[in-house]
Amino acid sequence: MQAMQEKEPMGIHCILAMIYFLAVPLTITVNSAGDSFLKLLTLPIGAFFLVTLFFYKDKLELNSVHTFLALFIISVVATLFVDGSAVSVDYVMGYIQNAGLMFCITLRKYNSREIKWLENAQIVLLGIMIYLGLFEGTTYADRTTIEIFGGTSDPNYFCGFFVFPIAVCMKYIIKNSYRWICLPLVLLGIYTVILSGSRGGLLAVIATIAASVVVYSKDFVRLIIAMAALVAAAVVFWTVILPILPENIAARMSVEAVIESRGTSRVDIWLSMLQTIKESTWELFLGRGIDAHHTMLIGGTEQDVVAHNNFIQTLYNQGIIGLLLFVGLSASAILRNIRKRGYIAAGMIGILTLAMSLTLNPSIKPFWNLVMYAGLSFTLNPAAGKGVEVKNEAADKRSRERGKTFTDGDRHGWRREDLINGKRQGR
Repeated sequence: MQAMQEKEPMGIHCILAMIYFLAVPLTITVNSAGDSFLKLLTLPIGAFFLVTLFFYKDKLELNSVHTFLALFIISVVATLFVDGSAVSVDYVMGYIQNAGLMFCITLRKYNSREIKWLENAQIVLLGIMIYLGLFEGTTYADRTTIEIFGGTSDPNYFCGFFVFPIAVCMKYIIKNSYRWICLPLVLLGIYTVILSGSRGGLLAVIATIAASVVVYSKDFVRLIIAMAALVAAAVVFWTVILPILPENIAARMSVEAVIESRGTSRVDIWLSMLQTIKESTWELFLGRGIDAHHTMLIGGTEQDVVAHNNFIQTLYNQGIIGLLLFVGLSASAILRNIRKRGYIAAGMIGILTLAMSLTLNPSIKPFWNLVMYAGLSFTLNPAAGKGVEVKNEAADKRSRERGKTFTDGDRHGWRREDLINGKRQGR
């Protein structure tokens, strides 16, 4: 299989997609016009993908992820009938641009070698994020995050960059491949996330690792052993690692701090938003607009707030219809990939865990890029169609060296003389 993959070409489309995925941290940096550096890079890449689609000779690939994404975008556009302000139009255009790029990248097929390199891009991205966080990082309210060309990332958003790359690394660790590089990267990634002080980010990483174990466990016994190991690791964290962390980080991670702050008052915000949205049947089903903020009293002061929870924010902005379509999009990304590319399903579960404390607006690229990966289709190139023949020829060659002769009757490893002597020859 390895030899077969080496014969498959690496197309320019795969290389450009890798460049885009590796450049995703640039989304936190904007120019004087307010456009992110990632957007400036995306425009020519997206234009190239779009133009070359007209010359693509194979059949374009549509799947369930494309379907739910298209329906979700329609629900986003529909919110303009509720709030058609300039800010809302900009928000809607952000969603449309994400969807457009996703369609342009994923409507074509990629061969297995290209898929492998797209996976490797996420491993490289994890290394980049660790370096930026540990060696080039800055502080945001006494918490570690990154700063690129003057742009600073929110710590929760910063943690989002780690989720999918860790899922890819977990695939290789569980399959006992590239452990020498993936295991240290995962450990350093977890440490960087802890230093960010993001409770939601840490839970997202834990959920990603747990989901990876479940997806890739081959039997129930191994699953139980792996889950026991995760529980032991959690105990070590709370009893050994937490006490030696910087005081402000340790305080945020403590159970007492979470209960006392009620999730930094987010529980109060969620309850207030749910109470408001259910007062109007129209708004309950269609939402209050894509850029709607909730007004409530906090500390005796009236403030406009957001949910910091994508499920509640989507319900508030797009109503039940929009929320169901978001859930459908996420579920399609998981179900389409859980068997053949389980790391995508694990990564999506991790991102959805993070979405409990983060709103997945158009600029939250870790989610939208993961949707792109979920929508990718892959195939072997025509030369690889002879894969079975190649495998059989190699098997025949090995068998001849061992003194075997494969025929239709003895392909399972029996030789005529072995049958006569009552012996069984393993393959």
